Amino acid sequence: MVHADGQRGIAVTTDVIQLEFSTSLTWQSLVIRKCCHSPFSHVDLVHERGLLGASDPGGVALRPFNYQKFGIRRRATIATPLASRIMELVLSQVGKPFDGEALIAFMEDTPRDWRTPDKWFCSELIVWAFEEAGFFCYKLVVPKNRVSPADLLLILNPAIDADKFHLPLPLKWEG
Repeated sequence: MVHADGQRGIAVTTDVIQLEFSTSLTWQSLVIRKCCHSPFSHVDLVHERGLLGASDPGGVALRPFNYQKFGIRRRATIATPLASRIMELVLSQVGKPFDGEALIAFMEDTPRDWRTPDKWFCSELIVWAFEEAGFFCYKLVVPKNRVSPADLLLILNPAIDADKFHLPLPLKWEG
């Protein structure tokens, strides 16, 4: 396995994966939250060395745990024997750009294939990795041109430890 910074590492074998749902203090976060009727505008996969996901600027990258000023942060814990494969799939996308067209898709119905792996929006990257790893026993039917963090939360809801999800995380920012 190759880490986001190019260093070779040992693949972490685990049967638990964590996602961090959050919101920031930016106008883009406000737009996503309002359009999706959700307190969350972003999601990252929790890696042992930071938060892994698609964001602007920088695209898909491994970032420090407190890489931005967060408003709300909640971690979803999912038990699955596919956790390592999901992590590998997301790591394989490091370096790909952020999909800014996804932000436009929140406001209009322009045709767009969110599964195209040339650029990523945060929640679409995570759903893609879960789907590619075989987490779902069916291909997801998404009746719109995007997958929001709120959609992801609903899609994964049966697998999330709900008791742990509501515990708040510290909002400390080191920027």
